[in-house]
Amino acid sequence: MSYLVVGGAGFIGLNLIEELLSRSERVVALDRARIPNSAVAFFSKLPGALTAIQADVSNYDEVYKVIKENKIEKIFYGAAVTAAPSRERNYPETIFEANTIGLLNVFKGAAQSCSVARIINISSGSAYGDGGFGDTGWTEPLDEYATREDPKSLYAISKLAGEKIALRMGELENLRVVNVRLSAIFGPWEYDTGVRDTLSAPLQATLIALNGANAVLSRREARDWTYSRHVAKALCALMVHKEPRSSLYNITSGKTWSVLDWCGLLAVTFPDFKFRLAEVGETPNVDLFGDRDRIRMSPDRFLRDIGYTLSFNIEEIYEDFEKWLQHVGKLWEYS
Repeated sequence: MSYLVVGGAGFIGLNLIEELLSRSERVVALDRARIPNSAVAFFSKLPGALTAIQADVSNYDEVYKVIKENKIEKIFYGAAVTAAPSRERNYPETIFEANTIGLLNVFKGAAQSCSVARIINISSGSAYGDGGFGDTGWTEPLDEYATREDPKSLYAISKLAGEKIALRMGELENLRVVNVRLSAIFGPWEYDTGVRDTLSAPLQATLIALNGANAVLSRREARDWTYSRHVAKALCALMVHKEPRSSLYNITSGKTWSVLDWCGLLAVTFPDFKFRLAEVGETPNVDLFGDRDRIRMSPDRFLRDIGYTLSFNIEEIYEDFEKWLQHVGKLWEYS
Protein backbone atom coordinates (compact mmCIF):
# COMPACT_ATOMS: atom_id res chain seq x y z
CA MET A 1 0.00 0.00 0.00
CA SER A 2 1.32 3.46 -0.89
CA TYR A 3 0.33 6.41 1.29
CA LEU A 4 0.68 10.10 0.60
CA VAL A 5 0.90 12.44 3.59
CA VAL A 6 0.32 15.99 2.36
CA GLY A 7 1.86 18.34 4.89
CA GLY A 8 4.34 15.66 5.85
CA ALA A 9 6.81 18.06 7.47
CA GLY A 10 4.14 19.40 9.82
CA PHE A 11 3.10 18.37 13.32
CA ILE A 12 0.34 15.90 12.48
CA GLY A 13 2.11 14.82 9.29
CA LEU A 14 5.21 13.71 11.18
CA ASN A 15 3.11 11.69 13.63
CA LEU A 16 1.34 10.02 10.74
CA ILE A 17 4.62 9.18 9.04
CA GLU A 18 5.94 7.66 12.26
CA GLU A 19 2.83 5.50 12.68
CA LEU A 20 2.73 4.37 9.04
CA LEU A 21 6.42 3.51 8.94
CA SER A 22 5.99 1.56 12.18
CA ARG A 23 3.41 -0.49 10.27
CA SER A 24 5.95 -1.17 7.49
CA GLU A 25 4.04 0.93 4.97
CA ARG A 26 5.44 2.83 2.00
CA VAL A 27 5.00 6.54 2.64
CA VAL A 28 5.45 9.58 0.43
CA ALA A 29 5.61 12.88 2.29
CA LEU A 30 4.78 16.05 0.35
CA ASP A 31 5.51 19.44 1.84
CA ARG A 32 6.95 22.75 0.77
CA ALA A 33 9.30 22.51 3.77
CA ARG A 34 11.84 19.78 4.37
CA ILE A 35 11.38 17.17 7.06
CA PRO A 36 13.72 18.08 9.96
CA ASN A 37 16.93 16.04 10.07
CA SER A 38 16.25 14.61 13.53
CA ALA A 39 12.90 13.24 12.33
CA VAL A 40 14.50 11.76 9.21
CA ALA A 41 17.09 10.04 11.40
CA PHE A 42 14.41 8.61 13.67
CA PHE A 43 12.25 7.44 10.78
CA SER A 44 15.19 5.68 9.12
CA LYS A 45 15.17 3.14 11.96
CA LEU A 46 11.54 2.16 11.35
CA PRO A 47 10.62 -0.75 9.06
CA GLY A 48 8.65 1.18 6.43
CA ALA A 49 9.97 3.13 3.45
CA LEU A 50 9.83 6.93 3.28
CA THR A 51 10.17 9.20 0.27
CA ALA A 52 10.19 12.90 1.10
CA ILE A 53 9.31 15.34 -1.68
CA GLN A 54 9.45 19.12 -1.40
CA ALA A 55 6.66 20.60 -3.49
CA ASP A 56 3.99 23.27 -3.24
CA VAL A 57 0.40 22.01 -2.94
CA SER A 58 -0.82 25.17 -4.66
CA ASN A 59 0.94 23.94 -7.83
CA TYR A 60 -1.31 21.36 -9.49
CA ASP A 61 1.34 19.97 -11.84
CA GLU A 62 3.66 19.19 -8.94
CA VAL A 63 0.87 17.54 -6.94
CA TYR A 64 -0.29 15.40 -9.86
CA LYS A 65 3.27 14.30 -10.61
CA VAL A 66 3.76 13.08 -7.04
CA ILE A 67 0.48 11.12 -7.02
CA LYS A 68 0.98 9.62 -10.48
CA GLU A 69 4.65 8.67 -10.31
CA ASN A 70 4.34 7.08 -6.86
CA LYS A 71 1.10 5.22 -7.65
CA ILE A 72 -0.52 6.62 -4.51
CA GLU A 73 -3.46 4.63 -3.19
CA LYS A 74 -4.41 6.47 0.01
CA ILE A 75 -4.02 10.13 0.92
CA PHE A 76 -4.01 12.02 4.21
CA TYR A 77 -4.45 15.74 3.52
CA GLY A 78 -2.89 17.60 6.42
CA ALA A 79 -1.40 20.69 4.80
CA ALA A 80 -2.59 23.76 6.67
CA VAL A 81 -1.75 27.29 7.67
CA THR A 82 -2.95 27.85 11.25
CA ALA A 83 -3.19 31.61 11.35
CA ALA A 84 -3.17 34.18 14.11
CA PRO A 85 -4.91 37.55 13.51
CA SER A 86 -1.72 39.19 12.22
CA ARG A 87 -1.39 36.61 9.43
CA GLU A 88 -5.12 36.94 8.66
CA ARG A 89 -4.65 40.68 8.15
CA ASN A 90 -1.39 40.61 6.23
CA TYR A 91 -1.39 37.31 4.30
CA PRO A 92 -4.96 36.01 4.06
CA GLU A 93 -4.35 34.38 0.69
CA THR A 94 -1.73 32.01 2.15
CA ILE A 95 -4.36 30.49 4.46
CA PHE A 96 -6.60 29.51 1.58
CA GLU A 97 -3.76 28.39 -0.69
CA ALA A 98 -2.91 25.59 1.75
CA ASN A 99 -6.29 24.92 3.33
CA THR A 100 -8.47 24.89 0.20
CA ILE A 101 -6.58 25.36 -3.10
CA GLY A 102 -4.06 22.64 -2.25
CA LEU A 103 -6.93 20.35 -1.29
CA LEU A 104 -8.58 20.93 -4.65
CA ASN A 105 -5.33 20.12 -6.42
CA VAL A 106 -5.02 16.85 -4.55
CA PHE A 107 -8.54 15.82 -5.54
CA LYS A 108 -7.92 16.72 -9.17
CA GLY A 109 -4.65 14.81 -9.16
CA ALA A 110 -6.24 11.80 -7.45
CA ALA A 111 -9.01 11.69 -10.03
CA GLN A 112 -6.56 11.88 -12.93
CA SER A 113 -4.22 9.23 -11.54
CA CYS A 114 -7.00 6.61 -11.13
CA SER A 115 -5.05 4.85 -8.36
CA VAL A 116 -6.40 6.55 -5.20
CA ALA A 117 -8.86 4.54 -3.11
CA ARG A 118 -9.53 6.93 -0.20
CA ILE A 119 -8.75 10.45 0.94
CA ILE A 120 -8.93 11.64 4.55
CA ASN A 121 -9.11 15.40 4.89
CA ILE A 122 -7.70 16.45 8.26
CA SER A 123 -9.82 19.34 9.48
CA SER A 124 -10.09 20.94 12.89
CA GLY A 125 -12.47 21.48 15.77
CA SER A 126 -12.10 25.16 14.94
CA ALA A 127 -14.63 24.50 12.16
CA TYR A 128 -17.29 24.61 14.90
CA GLY A 129 -16.32 28.24 15.40
CA ASP A 130 -18.34 30.12 17.99
CA GLY A 131 -20.80 27.23 17.93
CA GLY A 132 -18.14 25.27 19.77
CA PHE A 133 -18.26 27.73 22.64
CA GLY A 134 -22.01 27.48 23.10
CA ASP A 135 -22.78 30.79 21.38
CA THR A 136 -25.48 29.13 19.28
CA GLY A 137 -27.11 27.62 22.34
CA TRP A 138 -25.38 24.23 22.24
CA THR A 139 -24.21 22.93 25.64
CA GLU A 140 -23.60 19.20 25.08
CA PRO A 141 -20.32 17.70 23.80
CA LEU A 142 -19.79 18.90 20.23
CA ASP A 143 -21.52 16.63 17.74
CA GLU A 144 -20.46 16.37 14.10
CA TYR A 145 -23.97 16.96 12.77
CA ALA A 146 -26.11 18.35 15.59
CA THR A 147 -23.84 21.25 16.62
CA ARG A 148 -24.29 24.27 14.37
CA GLU A 149 -21.01 25.65 13.06
CA ASP A 150 -20.34 29.38 13.30
CA PRO A 151 -16.71 29.99 12.24
CA LYS A 152 -15.34 33.53 12.43
CA SER A 153 -11.56 33.39 11.88
CA LEU A 154 -10.20 32.82 8.38
CA TYR A 155 -8.56 29.60 9.57
CA ALA A 156 -11.88 28.26 10.91
CA ILE A 157 -13.74 29.38 7.80
CA SER A 158 -11.16 27.72 5.55
CA LYS A 159 -11.34 24.43 7.48
CA LEU A 160 -15.13 24.28 7.22
CA ALA A 161 -14.88 25.22 3.55
CA GLY A 162 -12.29 22.48 3.06
CA GLU A 163 -14.69 19.90 4.44
CA LYS A 164 -17.39 20.97 2.00
CA ILE A 165 -14.90 21.02 -0.88
CA ALA A 166 -13.71 17.51 -0.03
CA LEU A 167 -17.25 16.13 -0.01
CA ARG A 168 -18.22 17.80 -3.27
CA MET A 169 -15.04 16.80 -5.09
CA GLY A 170 -15.47 13.27 -3.82
CA GLU A 171 -18.94 13.18 -5.34
CA LEU A 172 -17.80 14.66 -8.64
CA GLU A 173 -14.77 12.41 -9.01
CA ASN A 174 -16.24 9.28 -7.42
CA LEU A 175 -13.60 9.22 -4.68
CA ARG A 176 -14.11 7.86 -1.16
CA VAL A 177 -13.69 10.79 1.23
CA VAL A 178 -13.82 11.23 5.00
CA ASN A 179 -13.38 14.50 6.90
CA VAL A 180 -12.05 14.51 10.46
CA ARG A 181 -12.06 17.29 13.02
CA LEU A 182 -9.17 17.18 15.47
CA SER A 183 -9.54 18.52 18.99
CA ALA A 184 -6.74 20.33 20.87
CA ILE A 185 -3.65 18.32 19.89
CA PHE A 186 -0.22 18.19 21.53
CA GLY A 187 2.66 15.74 21.74
CA PRO A 188 5.78 14.54 19.90
CA TRP A 189 6.99 16.25 16.72
CA GLU A 190 5.33 19.59 17.47
CA TYR A 191 7.46 22.58 16.54
CA ASP A 192 7.30 26.05 15.03
CA THR A 193 6.86 25.25 11.34
CA GLY A 194 6.43 28.88 10.33
CA VAL A 195 2.80 28.27 9.35
CA ARG A 196 1.50 27.41 12.82
CA ASP A 197 1.34 30.68 14.67
CA THR A 198 0.70 29.40 18.22
CA LEU A 199 2.09 26.21 19.73
CA SER A 200 -0.10 24.10 22.00
CA ALA A 201 -0.23 25.21 25.62
CA PRO A 202 1.22 21.91 26.93
CA LEU A 203 4.23 22.35 24.65
CA GLN A 204 4.61 25.98 25.67
CA ALA A 205 4.79 24.84 29.30
CA THR A 206 7.25 22.09 28.35
CA LEU A 207 9.55 24.56 26.60
CA ILE A 208 9.48 26.81 29.65
CA ALA A 209 10.51 23.87 31.84
CA LEU A 210 13.25 22.85 29.40
CA ASN A 211 14.61 26.40 29.44
CA GLY A 212 14.76 26.48 33.24
CA ALA A 213 12.07 29.14 33.65
CA ASN A 214 8.73 29.14 35.48
CA ALA A 215 5.27 29.01 33.91
CA VAL A 216 2.64 31.63 34.60
CA LEU A 217 -0.92 30.89 33.44
CA SER A 218 -3.92 33.21 33.36
CA ARG A 219 -6.40 30.62 34.62
CA ARG A 220 -7.16 26.93 35.03
CA GLU A 221 -8.49 26.08 31.60
CA ALA A 222 -10.14 22.76 30.68
CA ARG A 223 -9.77 21.44 27.14
CA ASP A 224 -10.00 18.03 25.51
CA TRP A 225 -6.26 17.82 24.99
CA THR A 226 -5.48 14.84 22.76
CA TYR A 227 -2.10 13.18 22.23
CA SER A 228 -0.65 13.40 18.72
CA ARG A 229 0.52 9.80 18.58
CA HIS A 230 -2.99 8.64 19.49
CA VAL A 231 -4.39 10.86 16.75
CA ALA A 232 -2.11 9.22 14.19
CA LYS A 233 -3.24 5.75 15.27
CA ALA A 234 -6.89 6.84 15.06
CA LEU A 235 -6.40 8.27 11.56
CA CYS A 236 -4.80 5.02 10.41
CA ALA A 237 -7.65 3.01 11.96
CA LEU A 238 -10.10 5.13 9.98
CA MET A 239 -8.11 4.80 6.76
CA VAL A 240 -8.07 1.00 6.86
CA HIS A 241 -11.69 0.63 8.02
CA LYS A 242 -13.64 -1.16 5.31
CA GLU A 243 -16.66 1.13 5.20
CA PRO A 244 -16.97 4.12 7.56
CA ARG A 245 -20.62 5.00 8.05
CA SER A 246 -20.06 8.74 8.26
CA SER A 247 -18.28 11.32 6.13
CA LEU A 248 -17.32 13.39 9.20
CA TYR A 249 -15.76 12.34 12.51
CA ASN A 250 -14.42 14.08 15.59
CA ILE A 251 -11.06 12.72 16.68
CA THR A 252 -10.62 13.52 20.35
CA SER A 253 -9.90 12.00 23.73
CA GLY A 254 -13.32 13.30 24.72
CA LYS A 255 -12.10 14.29 28.20
CA THR A 256 -10.84 17.60 29.54
CA TRP A 257 -7.90 18.50 31.73
CA SER A 258 -5.80 21.57 32.39
CA VAL A 259 -2.28 22.55 31.41
CA LEU A 260 -1.78 23.05 35.14
CA ASP A 261 -2.12 19.27 35.44
CA TRP A 262 0.57 18.89 32.79
CA CYS A 263 2.77 21.33 34.67
CA GLY A 264 2.45 19.16 37.76
CA LEU A 265 3.93 16.24 35.83
CA LEU A 266 6.68 18.41 34.35
CA ALA A 267 7.65 19.47 37.88
CA VAL A 268 8.51 15.84 38.71
CA THR A 269 10.87 15.60 35.73
CA PHE A 270 12.26 19.12 36.24
CA PRO A 271 12.43 19.66 40.04
CA ASP A 272 13.37 23.35 39.69
CA PHE A 273 10.36 24.05 37.48
CA LYS A 274 7.60 26.08 39.15
CA PHE A 275 4.16 27.09 37.87
CA ARG A 276 1.35 29.28 39.12
CA LEU A 277 -1.57 31.47 38.17
CA ALA A 278 -0.84 35.07 37.22
CA GLU A 279 -1.38 37.79 39.77
CA VAL A 280 -3.57 40.78 38.98
CA GLY A 281 -1.95 42.84 36.24
CA GLU A 282 0.72 40.23 35.54
CA THR A 283 1.24 38.98 31.97
CA PRO A 284 1.13 35.15 31.64
CA ASN A 285 3.80 33.40 29.57
CA VAL A 286 1.54 30.52 28.45
CA ASP A 287 -1.03 31.35 25.77
CA LEU A 288 -4.32 29.56 26.51
CA PHE A 289 -6.00 30.69 23.28
CA GLY A 290 -8.37 33.19 24.85
CA ASP A 291 -10.31 33.58 28.05
CA ARG A 292 -12.80 30.74 27.50
CA ASP A 293 -12.62 27.11 26.48
CA ARG A 294 -14.31 25.31 23.64
CA ILE A 295 -16.83 22.67 24.70
CA ARG A 296 -15.27 19.22 24.52
CA MET A 297 -15.84 17.29 21.31
CA SER A 298 -17.78 14.03 21.41
CA PRO A 299 -15.82 10.86 20.50
CA ASP A 300 -18.97 8.72 20.43
CA ARG A 301 -19.51 8.45 16.66
CA PHE A 302 -15.89 7.48 16.03
CA LEU A 303 -16.01 4.83 18.74
CA ARG A 304 -19.34 3.46 17.54
CA ASP A 305 -18.44 3.31 13.83
CA ILE A 306 -14.71 2.65 13.84
CA GLY A 307 -14.41 0.86 17.17
CA TYR A 308 -11.47 2.94 18.29
CA THR A 309 -11.07 5.08 21.40
CA LEU A 310 -8.27 7.55 22.22
CA SER A 311 -6.73 7.43 25.69
CA PHE A 312 -7.15 10.37 28.04
CA ASN A 313 -4.89 9.01 30.80
CA ILE A 314 -2.60 11.98 31.33
CA GLU A 315 -0.06 10.01 33.39
CA GLU A 316 0.38 7.37 30.67
CA ILE A 317 0.57 10.07 28.02
CA TYR A 318 3.20 11.97 29.95
CA GLU A 319 5.27 8.81 30.44
CA ASP A 320 5.38 8.27 26.67
CA PHE A 321 6.13 11.94 26.00
CA GLU A 322 8.93 11.96 28.59
CA LYS A 323 10.57 8.99 26.84
CA TRP A 324 10.29 10.82 23.53
CA LEU A 325 11.91 13.89 25.08
CA GLN A 326 14.79 11.80 26.38
CA HIS A 327 15.47 9.92 23.14
CA VAL A 328 14.39 12.31 20.39
CA GLY A 329 13.39 15.63 21.91
CA LYS A 330 16.93 16.54 22.87
CA LEU A 331 17.72 16.61 19.15
CA TRP A 332 14.45 18.20 18.10
CA GLU A 333 13.79 21.64 16.62
CA TYR A 334 13.22 23.32 19.98
CA SER A 335 16.29 21.86 21.76
